[in-house]
Amino acid sequence: MAEPLIDLSDIRLTLGQGSARTEILRGIDLRLEEGETVAVLGASGSGKSSLMAVIAGLERPSGGGARVLGQDVAALSEDALARLRGRGIGVVLQAFHLLPTMTALENVMVPMELAGEPDAAERAHAELAAVGLAGRESHYPAQLSGGEQQRVAIARATAPRP
Repeated sequence: MAEPLIDLSDIRLTLGQGSARTEILRGIDLRLEEGETVAVLGASGSGKSSLMAVIAGLERPSGGGARVLGQDVAALSEDALARLRGRGIGVVLQAFHLLPTMTALENVMVPMELAGEPDAAERAHAELAAVGLAGRESHYPAQLSGGEQQRVAIARATAPRP
C-alpha cells in the first residue's frame, strides 16, 4: 500500500514566549490518502490556518510527527521545504498575493517560468481554462472579481511543475 500524502500524528504547535506563549494545535491526527478530500472546519482562531501552515512546511510543529508526500517536514532544511512546496504542494493563502502589474496569465506563469517550464504560457492557459477563466487571461487582478482572483491563485498553486 502506498504511503499517505499527509500523515500527521499528535501534532502540537506552540507559539510565543513566556506569558504570550499560546498552544495553537493540541494533538492533531490526520491521515490523507491519494484521492481523498477533506474539509477543515472551525471557528475563527481555532487553528485551521496553523494546521495548513504545518502541512505546507510554513510552520514547524512543536511536537508530534508530520510526514507530507513521504517526507518528514520537521527534518527538512528550509531549502528542502521550499522544493517540496514548489514541486508538490499548492498553497492558496487567504490573501491571494497576485502581482498587480501582471495579467492573470502572467501570474499563473511566474512559478512555472521560475521552475524552467518550457511551455509555461500554454500550461497557464490550460490551468486558467480549468478554473473557468478562459477569456480572462489578459485581465489584471484589479479587473477581476474576488472570486476570479481566487481562481487565478488556485490555477497558480495547482499548475503542474517539473
